[in-house]
Amino acid sequence: MSSKCPTCKGRGKIIKEKMTCPSCLGIGKTSFTLGEAKEGQACEKCKGTGKIILRDKCPTCGGKQSVQLCSNCRKIIKEPTSSGLCSSCEDKKVPVVYSLKPPIDSRLVRKGMLLLSRVDAVKKVGVFVQIAPDLNVLIRTKDVTQDYAWDIGEEVIVKVNFINDQGKLFGNPLNIDDYATESLRGRVRKLQINNLNQDMEGSFISLNAQVVSVLQTSGPTRFTLADQTGSINGAAFIKPGERAFPEIEEDMVVAIFGEINKHRDILQIEIKDMEALDAAESSILVKEIEKAIDKKANPQKIDFSIKSELLEKLRPDLTKAAKRIRKAIFTGQPIIIRNHADADGTVAGFAVKMAIKNLMEKEGYDNDTIRMRLKRLPNKPPFYDAIDVTKDLDFALADQERFGDKLPLFVCLDFGSSTESLFPYLQIKSLDLEVIVIDHHFPDKEIKNLVDIHVNPYFVGGGYELSAGMLGFELARIISSDIHDVLLHLPAIAGLMDRVEGKELEQYIKLAESKDYTIDDLKKIGIAVDYEVYQLRFSEGQNLLKIIFGVDTSREWHTKMYTLIGNETREMMDKAYRNALPHSKVKELTNGVLLVTIDVELYTHRFTFPNPGKLTGLIFDHHCHE
Repeated sequence: MSSKCPTCKGRGKIIKEKMTCPSCLGIGKTSFTLGEAKEGQACEKCKGTGKIILRDKCPTCGGKQSVQLCSNCRKIIKEPTSSGLCSSCEDKKVPVVYSLKPPIDSRLVRKGMLLLSRVDAVKKVGVFVQIAPDLNVLIRTKDVTQDYAWDIGEEVIVKVNFINDQGKLFGNPLNIDDYATESLRGRVRKLQINNLNQDMEGSFISLNAQVVSVLQTSGPTRFTLADQTGSINGAAFIKPGERAFPEIEEDMVVAIFGEINKHRDILQIEIKDMEALDAAESSILVKEIEKAIDKKANPQKIDFSIKSELLEKLRPDLTKAAKRIRKAIFTGQPIIIRNHADADGTVAGFAVKMAIKNLMEKEGYDNDTIRMRLKRLPNKPPFYDAIDVTKDLDFALADQERFGDKLPLFVCLDFGSSTESLFPYLQIKSLDLEVIVIDHHFPDKEIKNLVDIHVNPYFVGGGYELSAGMLGFELARIISSDIHDVLLHLPAIAGLMDRVEGKELEQYIKLAESKDYTIDDLKKIGIAVDYEVYQLRFSEGQNLLKIIFGVDTSREWHTKMYTLIGNETREMMDKAYRNALPHSKVKELTNGVLLVTIDVELYTHRFTFPNPGKLTGLIFDHHCHE
């Protein structure tokens, strides 16, 4: 069998020597020439590289770009043999037994060929053994031996001794213990994933890809496949709930043979056969895939939605975070989004999830896979709680065991900069998992040194000019810029609800006003979000939040919902605030700062909205206003 040369990687030549260009002395440009007004032109000899590369014919393939591999041991054969075996295997006189694989072509079967088969039926005329679906060999009764039990499904080696004019096959069984196997396939187009399109539905193709994940459903086994050009889903079916190709595991590099079809209007491959590639071919493809994914994960540089020096200073960190999240999408790694359970954190989590989901859909993920690989969870305390991280890790490990999923990437929004999150982060890092933190609260240096990516305005000389919802919105745009118009009014809601002040908020409010929202509208939406998030407790409430935020819903539903909840919640907050305010105590400290205290155990309601934290914020606003 022929394969790409592992030494020269199919180029036919290898680099013999690299030397400094004698013409430009390694500079890569020619010197200034009087009279011609030329300076800095690329050197013609080295084409501006400054180096001369001397190449030689590849010693392994002799410049042919490919090599012949022994069909038995897969070693390189320097001098091809008629049997396809290396001299070592030929000396052992090991017979080759062929296994017909999809696409099946009966014309490949020749007289004298040894074939793998299974007993299909026992009749008076003899035993029919199946060498492929709908293709049998008849072993006449007189040729049936005692070497086999001839049970239905039993594997039999059969030698073809006659093919009649109608193409029917006749043979006799052989009992041999030592033999080499080789696949025998019909002609098939070998493509890459980006070559596949809707017009090819029904076509039989082959491709080499890496298995990103394996999911056993109650029906078929579903594989997520990726090569250097993209990713696609594949499905293989034996019978309901039975694992197809159990020898194929996650991260293996395989050759896939199957038919292109659609599942829920998304292109997929109905896998007919799949086999693991050898180590040399696998290594080459894995490197190409890693290189392609790393390049693809680089987000396109876009302008921020507002003018902000602070955002520009944060661009490298935001881009780094976006690239890591995009890479997780392209490699099939699950993502857990944790956001603080208030309006600001919810805006950040909602926007980032929308962007990730949008990119997943572009990559061909179906709804079931998106639900399994992307989770957004509200975080009640303003830090990563030990209970929450324990549940997150346990569920992730359970999904890995049950579905073969990779362990997740953690994205923490609007919390996680303080040392209260240190122990949960240490638990995550103990499993070699990565954590991204997008926050605007004052950070502790221990966290910066522990997490993988930490985006925070304080690191670039900022303060409270940007909220997490604003940062999450800009991060979402970098991940997938398509969501810009849909979520344009969200950062203003986040900033207003988190009491941010400055030119950044003013610009975000103008963006929201361009979508016909007033400041009062934005505050009502924010209050409605606060209320619903409180009632949802540990559920993300994505569908309800879509209506309140006005995303993928009618403007009428959106307006009615946020107006109703916003007005009702304002009354609840005003009543609770008026009842609690007389019980607050004000004390002026020696430095002139007013210290306001209230006994929340005595003078605030428990388990109702607004909670003590929200109520103390209202009392704080009152004294600031005074």
